[in-house]
Amino acid sequence: MNFFLHSRRGQTLVEALVALSILTVGFVGIVTLLTKSFQLNRTTSNDTQATYLAAEGIEIAKNIVNYDVYYGLSLSSSTNNWGCSFDLTPGTPVDYALEYDTAPTNCTAPPTVQSEPTGDTLYFITTGPDADMYTYNSFGNQATNFTRDVRISVPIGSPDELDVQSTVTWSDGGLGNTITLEDHFYNWHQ
Repeated sequence: MNFFLHSRRGQTLVEALVALSILTVGFVGIVTLLTKSFQLNRTTSNDTQATYLAAEGIEIAKNIVNYDVYYGLSLSSSTNNWGCSFDLTPGTPVDYALEYDTAPTNCTAPPTVQSEPTGDTLYFITTGPDADMYTYNSFGNQATNFTRDVRISVPIGSPDELDVQSTVTWSDGGLGNTITLEDHFYNWHQ
């Protein structure tokens, strides 16, 4: 019996170390899995948000064209049939920084949606009547890591077509990302 007790000495310590090692490996795996899960969730959220912001850029351009058409607004110097907001030369794309509240004020002055500096940060409005909207105005608004540029052009030889490309760029974990959505509007109202 004395021999049996001497042979088991230290075996409990070895078993405890093996069990502790197995548990440690398991916990490290779980923590790694959770970290990757949170990172993927953030990436997916940013991708979805960027897609909606790009779609919003196209929708804003469409609303401006519809506004001009509905009210019969046009520039006398216009070489196209797209109202006074987008006085475009065929084959020459113009970049715009469009916001949810962009609209022409009148057609005698240059349009208020004239191209602005692009690549500016979009800010999230957190308070007030425009809360939960995005703007280029930084005053009192929360900065995001998104920028949006809307490129509008009239293809050469097709004056009744408007090509709208909305590009959103953002940084996600040190990687630069870009999404571009494109739509074509046709002058069906003529």
